[in-house]
Amino acid sequence: MNQEPHADQLKAAGAGDRRAQMALYELCYPVLINVARRYYQNQEDQMTIVNNAFVKVIQFLDTYKKGRFLSWVKQIIANEIIDEYRRNKRYHELYRFDAQVEDRGTFDFQTDAIFTQEQLQQMLLCLSEPARLVFNLFAIEGYSHKEIAKMLGVTEETSKWHTKMARKKLRELIVHSHEQAKQRSIGSAI
Repeated sequence: MNQEPHADQLKAAGAGDRRAQMALYELCYPVLINVARRYYQNQEDQMTIVNNAFVKVIQFLDTYKKGRFLSWVKQIIANEIIDEYRRNKRYHELYRFDAQVEDRGTFDFQTDAIFTQEQLQQMLLCLSEPARLVFNLFAIEGYSHKEIAKMLGVTEETSKWHTKMARKKLRELIVHSHEQAKQRSIGSAI
């Protein structure tokens, strides 16, 4: 279970005390890397975003108000990920899709499969960059389509479209995984 840092530790880290900063990094690292892994497959990219986010944690410690420190840290890394996508030269090409979202009802799929966190992580990494970003922000981080649209500078329809495409792809991956598991169980029964 993650623990919250002490006020003295935050004050020392904000004042530049390297030991306090290292202790704070060790506390924040599991949260930061878990979020980074949902967005980036490459370990180097993950570490870059983790370190950039932690630098902002230190820079903005004076703005932190009492409450849930690690939730505040999650907000910082989410914003850093969005900023990184904005700095990406392909940003505008990736997010230009303003087509109307079709509602074809819900697809009722039930499975007995249980996925590990690593398997789910791998499925998320199979999504395109924009779909993964929007899906993570919407489904995991809890932002509304309106908030996502504002953060990314796209329309709400674009945000909804990327979420829909991500869900469709994840459904396909789940069905595929379920079929593979079925094949393995049939093969082992023979």
